[in-house]
Amino acid sequence: MDKQTKKEMISEWKEGHPKMGVVSVRCIATGEEFYSISRDTASWFNRHRFELNDRRHRNKRLQELWDMYGEGGFDFLTVSELEYEKADDVKPDDLKELLEICLMENPAAKKL
Repeated sequence: MDKQTKKEMISEWKEGHPKMGVVSVRCIATGEEFYSISRDTASWFNRHRFELNDRRHRNKRLQELWDMYGEGGFDFLTVSELEYEKADDVKPDDLKELLEICLMENPAAKKL
């Protein structure tokens, strides 16, 4: 890779921003769904997969389901993405409000 291409790729990476919003872990077999908020959805999914595979997730019910059905028995989804210009402009209450809206739309979902 030439220097110019590398420089452009680094610039694009720096200018990009992570997806923020409401995330979900859904057990396919039972339909149980667990919602949370994240300022970086990709990192959130990775962390929770790791904790579940390591059998040390803080949500006991989710861990039970994971142990029963395994990783293939779950969907990791972004339920609602928060649109923003600068990450510094996003307040924690913005994400909490979005979570409450999503929970109202799906009352069967549980907060994670």
